[in-house]
Amino acid sequence: MTMHSPLYPWLHGEFARFHALQSQGRMPHALLISGEPGLGQSQLAMRLAQATLCYHPLEDGQACGQCGSCHPFLAGAHPDFSLLSPKDKDSKDDDAAKDKKDSKATDKKDKDIKINAVREFCAGLYLSSSFQHGKVGVIEPADVMTPAAANSLLKTLEEPPAGTLIILVSSQPARLPITIRSRCQRWLVPIPERAAALAWLAQQPQLAGEDPARVLDLAEGRPLAALELAEPERLAQRSRWLESLLHLLRAGGNPLALAASQDKTEWPQLLHWVRLLLVDLIRLQGAAHTPAAAMNLVNRDFADVLAPLAARLNARELFGLYDYLLELSRLINHPLNRELLMEELLIRFQRLGG
Repeated sequence: MTMHSPLYPWLHGEFARFHALQSQGRMPHALLISGEPGLGQSQLAMRLAQATLCYHPLEDGQACGQCGSCHPFLAGAHPDFSLLSPKDKDSKDDDAAKDKKDSKATDKKDKDIKINAVREFCAGLYLSSSFQHGKVGVIEPADVMTPAAANSLLKTLEEPPAGTLIILVSSQPARLPITIRSRCQRWLVPIPERAAALAWLAQQPQLAGEDPARVLDLAEGRPLAALELAEPERLAQRSRWLESLLHLLRAGGNPLALAASQDKTEWPQLLHWVRLLLVDLIRLQGAAHTPAAAMNLVNRDFADVLAPLAARLNARELFGLYDYLLELSRLINHPLNRELLMEELLIRFQRLGG
């Protein structure tokens, strides 16, 4: 049996909410769990599913981990539990060495949840419960369902089988049709309190001496994202990227070459770091007479460079670039030419520096 790790401390409030609804017999038939990436929505969904199916839940409502339902659940073999996610595009079977062009062509498709997968998922929910203790289905991330797949799920949400709980997990719930969202009870996982997040990070061996406050700020308060960012190569990648951006601002550089040199799969993360850099520059401009060290900048390791740079940038152009970045962040996963969008951002960055 595979034992699970403890529930993240900032999720205890959400779990208590579930326990209260369950105790009062007011559990909805469908939940939509959302929130910023890096807050543990996946773990919460799985814990809710296990607790729903558990024969002997603990006093706080969490699954016992020992009963005849928990054993197969933890082993990934529970007959009354279904998990629907995109097909694993990193499969290492004998076909993994296909032509790179073909791989790129199928990459987007592999990220989608298609109608046949949803139909099979829904059909399973209508089968009788093997353990006579209800059924649970989780779809994650739900926002990658194709329009046809979402429509296929709609009928099940409208007429759910008795004793069934459907959990949708999404960090971008706005991408789901309103018809889907309106038929689920919405649970938003909030950013945890800073003290609690720092206390948890300080206990993680993966931090390897890194300052918890620094990585938490770079992750905008999201503990799991901070833990991932604390990996040495990830921090080194951030430093190289910021140095390249600052070179564009100060010395010109080649924005087209810089865009071409970046891994396209990393662009959402790169845009996140661009946004934090712009926020620091805007903050410095708005408090020109305040020492950078006293401003609690996110990019504190670049404070000595950012302060004089912010003083010479045009405020209107700086805010205009920030607005463009927000629009680009919204479009980066859209099937437009993402490379052109990134090139335009870096060209604007170069122009900002004059």
